[in-house]
Amino acid sequence: MTVKYEILKRLVKASGLKKRWIAKSTAELLENRRRRNARNRIPALRDPEIEVSRIDVMGFPVLKMIHREKKKKANLFLIGGGMISAPRPASIRKALRFARETGLDLFVPYYPLCTDYPITKAYAMVHETYKKMLEEYRAEDISVLGTSSGGNLALGMVPYINDGHADVPMPGRILAISPGTCAATAEEWERMKELDRVDVAIPAKYMRTAAGIMRHGSKDVPDYMIWLQKGDFTNAPHVDFMYGSDETLYACAPSFEKAMKKYKVDYRMTVGEGMFHCYPVFPVCKEAREGWDRMVAMMKEGV
Repeated sequence: MTVKYEILKRLVKASGLKKRWIAKSTAELLENRRRRNARNRIPALRDPEIEVSRIDVMGFPVLKMIHREKKKKANLFLIGGGMISAPRPASIRKALRFARETGLDLFVPYYPLCTDYPITKAYAMVHETYKKMLEEYRAEDISVLGTSSGGNLALGMVPYINDGHADVPMPGRILAISPGTCAATAEEWERMKELDRVDVAIPAKYMRTAAGIMRHGSKDVPDYMIWLQKGDFTNAPHVDFMYGSDETLYACAPSFEKAMKKYKVDYRMTVGEGMFHCYPVFPVCKEAREGWDRMVAMMKEGV
């Protein structure tokens, strides 16, 4: 590891990011995030090569980043936040950078959060956003990228389509970066607790709390929306996974591999040794930049 990466990791740890996912109660945590989200703003973006506009889907904003030179391929870009935090302006600016470097048109949903809705609402909104994209692009020309809880939604599009929403074809390719699923077995939970010792960003404890948060009081949330490794991945397109080896969510990687093999999905697992949660989208040191470059290459080579 480079010295710059070690400094970055220590700074993340010192910032107390991990502690922000824990509160005295779930109600207190959600209220804290509601206040933060209320202060969040969609940034004004300008780019000589890309036109940025906004549409609404089910009453929620979707940013469109469309190249002025017509493109045939597009990406559905799902930014994470534990299902309780809206995309920050810095994340949106990274999405614009991703659009420039990949040459893909981007659709970036501000999907409904579990501060106010069960996760079923987010799945429905992402599905409707994908349908909007299909009005302009072929399914095989659409890739989906998601980070953290966004990775959960990205990969979860497959079981969602298989769960009575086959009004659309499967997308051309999926990249799930540190998909935010909960531990489904005692074995996964033990691995998650072990990884919690080295994780500087996401505490194992939150991934226990998250199950209730994602239900948001609803009894109608399908199991796969909380434990994605239980999903039906029949007819899934090529799936890429990216993890850091030092993150709690990596505990579920073996179960995803098992699921991919069960459903005969063409997949690839990339693990950044010693890296933290969602490291490719923090390209400020050599190791993370390599992850970013690989992420860009995967989407360029894909659909």
